[in-house]
Amino acid sequence: MTLRNRLLAAVGACLLVTIAAFFGVERRQEQVLLDQFDEQLTRAASTLAARAPQLRQSSLRDNLAQGPLPDNGELYVGVVVSGEVITLATPSSGLRLIPDPEVIKRTSRDVPVTVNTSDGDSQMRVIVQGSEDVAVVVGQSVGLINDAVRSLRISGLIAVALIGAFAALVGLWVNRLGIRPLRAATGVAHAITSGRRDERVPEGPANTEAATLGSAMNLMLDVNAETEARLRSFVADASHELRTPLTTLIGYADLHRQGLLTSDESVDDAMRRIHGEAKRMTTIVEHLLLLANLDERTAPLHLVPVEIGQLLQDVAADTRVVQPDRAITVDASAGGEVDADPERLLQAVLAVVTNALVHTPTSAPLTLELNVGPEMVDIRIIDRGPGIAPEHLDQLFDRFYRGDGTAHRKGRGSGLGLAIARSIVEAHEGRLTVESVVGHGSTFVISLPLRRGIRGVEVSPSG
Repeated sequence: MTLRNRLLAAVGACLLVTIAAFFGVERRQEQVLLDQFDEQLTRAASTLAARAPQLRQSSLRDNLAQGPLPDNGELYVGVVVSGEVITLATPSSGLRLIPDPEVIKRTSRDVPVTVNTSDGDSQMRVIVQGSEDVAVVVGQSVGLINDAVRSLRISGLIAVALIGAFAALVGLWVNRLGIRPLRAATGVAHAITSGRRDERVPEGPANTEAATLGSAMNLMLDVNAETEARLRSFVADASHELRTPLTTLIGYADLHRQGLLTSDESVDDAMRRIHGEAKRMTTIVEHLLLLANLDERTAPLHLVPVEIGQLLQDVAADTRVVQPDRAITVDASAGGEVDADPERLLQAVLAVVTNALVHTPTSAPLTLELNVGPEMVDIRIIDRGPGIAPEHLDQLFDRFYRGDGTAHRKGRGSGLGLAIARSIVEAHEGRLTVESVVGHGSTFVISLPLRRGIRGVEVSPSG
């Protein structure tokens, strides 16, 4: 059953319960009024019944001369003498409301009952008290009771109608704010599964759960679409990176098959090239496998205490061997230990440093700086190169992305170094960020949690 049908069923059930309650109130009110009538009739009948035996010994006229009847108001008063009903008084309103004599003759004694009048158009509530020979009959029209019950019934029907109208308005309101947007979201979900990936949930009424759900669903769809686009781009880039060495391998294999490698020198050169391209393919595949394992959290990390200052000194020493003409400064006097996998962390720092070496001239100084805070250790890799344009910063850590905005540039690596560095840092519960100003250089910051045993003690860098 749909939510709309459940809402309709709930509203219908509430209306039925309300109607049943009003009918119950009506029946109870009618019974209360009848009990009041019966009490009044019983008192009047008891007063007159004491004089009933006298009616057997004197005429009706003489009996009436002995004293007036009690003030009957709207009461009917009569006697049953030897099976004959004699009317003594009718209601003072002048209406000839007389109970049907045949019914009175058959009425049980001392029990109030409702009977039809002689004209058959109305009813009376009567009580008969006395013996079989002489009995007093007292009655009163139930018109007032019927009018009161009728008025109550009309009021109940109006109340039920108002409640029904209010329930309908509430249902329409709930349907507009909740059910209709949910049905729209369901329709979009079906459209997405059928292949229409550009469908989105319409914007719903503000400050409602349905609107929040629609916004969250649209955000999820946008993120999924972006992820799929990046995945397609990643597959295309990976295919391109692998296509070049594969083309080289196939080319040299064709040369050998056609017998065009006639000298030992040409064969040796071909094998050298084949080995180099195969090694390049192996590196790319290993990097992709590492990224996949880091994404799935399946790459094993052997965490041990690592002294960051010593790690930066080692990185600087290796860098000076690669580019002896570059000015490299290390500011790690603050010290600081983290729980990390030393090989993976060294790989991440070297990837960032190598990126600086590749994309800046050797005349640009490079600084490796260590800052230690109460909770985090920041490794700052600062170069004074040309800087990075703002439009490239958001994509700098994407896989196979090049700093010039292209996915492939010959002689500049596979474009996986910074992506691997970021994944390694995130695997250590850290973060890798970059700030850059064109013409003034770039600063990469690797933030790692300080080792648990020494957190809370701030060490300020000296110098």
